[in-house]
Amino acid sequence: MAPDADDGSGDFQLRLFVSGATPRSLRAVAAVRRLCEASLAGRYTLDVIDIYRDPMAARQNQIVAVPTLLKMAPIPKRLFVGDMTNTAPLAVGLGLSVSPQAV
Repeated sequence: MAPDADDGSGDFQLRLFVSGATPRSLRAVAAVRRLCEASLAGRYTLDVIDIYRDPMAARQNQIVAVPTLLKMAPIPKRLFVGDMTNTAPLAVGLGLSVSPQAV
């Protein structure tokens, strides 16, 4: 699907690193998906990577803490570490404009 004509930033490629099916990991996945659907519907890919199942992916991406969200594209790359449940600062860091009730 093509990005919005007025956006110009292209599709977002995100990787969310979590540690198993812990409550904190599940909350992070839900919060990031909710934010993406509210702001980037149809313009993003989100890969959820469990560091217990794929420790090499964590090593290759230099992930030392979880949850961690890695924005691969559009450039510049960005790294967000910690609590993902407060999505307002995450949205700002990703350069998204969302209304507070949407996230």
